[in-house]
Amino acid sequence: MQLEVLKKKFAIVGMSAIIGFSALGIGPAPFTSKVEAAVTYETKVEFGVYLRSQPSTSGKKIRMISKGESINVISKVNSYWLKVSTKDKKTGYISANTKYTNYKSGSSGSSQTASVSKAEKVIRLAESYKGRVSYVFGARNPSRLIFDCSSFTQFIFNKVGVDLKWGTKVQKNQGSAVSKSNLRKGDLVFFDTIGSNNRAINHVGIYIGEGKFIHNTPSVDGISINSLSSGWWSSHYVSARRVL
Repeated sequence: MQLEVLKKKFAIVGMSAIIGFSALGIGPAPFTSKVEAAVTYETKVEFGVYLRSQPSTSGKKIRMISKGESINVISKVNSYWLKVSTKDKKTGYISANTKYTNYKSGSSGSSQTASVSKAEKVIRLAESYKGRVSYVFGARNPSRLIFDCSSFTQFIFNKVGVDLKWGTKVQKNQGSAVSKSNLRKGDLVFFDTIGSNNRAINHVGIYIGEGKFIHNTPSVDGISINSLSSGWWSSHYVSARRVL
């Protein structure tokens, strides 16, 4: 019985010492972990390819990724393999052969990573103004957050150092042309919103990935996110430009 009492006393003293040292800042600092989100490069598969569990042809086949399916390139493992994630939340490895995707390595890859990082900033900025911006045709008033479609895209891109001009007639020629099937986050997407689509551009938005875009529109008097894959906006889509 006395032995048990002594054990309890020593335990209490030991705990008190630990608490005392912690309060005085003596002893090891508490462990903290920091997780940083990886920047990925979104692309589309241009030729059917197997997603594998390991960067090797002996790796287990997880599933076939079909042509036209969107994937995110997480990293380049070596000259032969890319680590990727799919839209159904599967992660694995595919061949780095350029016939399967438009992903490029080396300095071009570094440029792509920088562009993706800037694109994420553009998207976060645009989304942060949802519910705060008003739409007025022909307006450009940053101090009051009143814009039309192209003055809003100009406002957002200028904040990340991209010299985008005002007006869809100008923006539709800036940067480089990109096909709808090869859209990347941060691309400008253009529409013909008057009557049937005769490809007369009069509206612009920003592609945000997964077949969606964000724009300032009179239909909601502000910022809206809509689908490019189906519905009204899909049928009125005209073209896209890459300015990042």
